[in-house]
Amino acid sequence: MQINPAPLHMAQAIIMGLSAAMSVAILGTAAHTLDVFNKQQSSNPWWLPLWPQHFDVNGAKALVGSAVTTLVLCSAFLVVALVPYFNLANKHTLRALLALGTTLPSTLVTLVTVIYAHILNHNAPELDSIQTWTCKYKNSQPIEEDISLPKGMGNGNFGSLCRESKFALYGTLVVFLLLSASMGLAIVTWLADKWAARKTRKEMDANGNAISMS
Repeated sequence: MQINPAPLHMAQAIIMGLSAAMSVAILGTAAHTLDVFNKQQSSNPWWLPLWPQHFDVNGAKALVGSAVTTLVLCSAFLVVALVPYFNLANKHTLRALLALGTTLPSTLVTLVTVIYAHILNHNAPELDSIQTWTCKYKNSQPIEEDISLPKGMGNGNFGSLCRESKFALYGTLVVFLLLSASMGLAIVTWLADKWAARKTRKEMDANGNAISMS
């Protein structure tokens, strides 16, 4: 039975590439929601500037940190695995160790981040996260005397902030699933590489013996 590990290598690279791309999107959305909160919280009345202790933004910070970690580790794997200079195609065990060494920490970080962010979201309404607050008041209307508030002093962007914060959270969950699949694929790919190398050696030995006998 002949096994071709090349499609497995390609699948692994695609999964890591998707994880890196998703991490860029998560980083952008989570960082944007956090930036808007930091700029408006002390002045925009919709953010309760008199009660800054009502908000817990550690979940958003964790999502940013998780995205950065995943992006760096996935990019490192892709560079080393795809650049011919490193020649990992012929170093099966090293490639597998690199794959596990980059995906395992990322998988753990994303899992912990998703759980942590969900816990913080469930603290509402006692403590609100950016997600729970913006999603709660995205459709609320200002009172009559507040209609003429300057730009940036209302809840007009709460709808987009709600969607962005949700995307960052559930996108991180998707990245966790991708990385989990990548870990399993790393082991399968390593076994396939070993099997293919063993078959190649046997065929070479058989051909060598045949030539010697003739």
